[in-house]
Amino acid sequence: MKKFLCLCAALAAMPFAYAAEAIYFRSGMILCAETSQLKPNGYKHLSTAETPKNPVYAAITVKLDEGRKISIFDYSLRIGKKLYPCAAVRDNGSKSIAITADGGKKRRCTLFFELDAAVVKKGGGAKLVCNAPGGGEVVIKFSARGQRRFTPDSSIPDPSSAGK
Repeated sequence: MKKFLCLCAALAAMPFAYAAEAIYFRSGMILCAETSQLKPNGYKHLSTAETPKNPVYAAITVKLDEGRKISIFDYSLRIGKKLYPCAAVRDNGSKSIAITADGGKKRRCTLFFELDAAVVKKGGGAKLVCNAPGGGEVVIKFSARGQRRFTPDSSIPDPSSAGK
């Protein structure tokens, strides 16, 4: 019984990288939002925006609605008063970084952002901003991975399959 209680306490203390419930936004649903000090594998900065001097990388894994595509021009990330454009996208399961993605068969892809570490440290909340007129904003809570890599796509559950 003591081992069981210790295991339960350890599991409860673990930071989960994915949302317990889906967070919907204009293009689908957000499955996972993380920051890391490590550059993602195979990453290329494709945005015209400058890379911050001391970058922290953010990855937002999403499941796109049927028939949707997404590009680096569609969304930005607001932290406090600072707006960061999307720097690259990747269809999940692919090693290639691109400007646009359709999510493949699973309709999943990841948006990458380069953030200024000093701004992230100050906090102020994060919002995914749709760049289309009247597109709105969605509040996002990131899981900080520190010096660890982003959670692999295969380890992020699909909310539609939870509990099956």
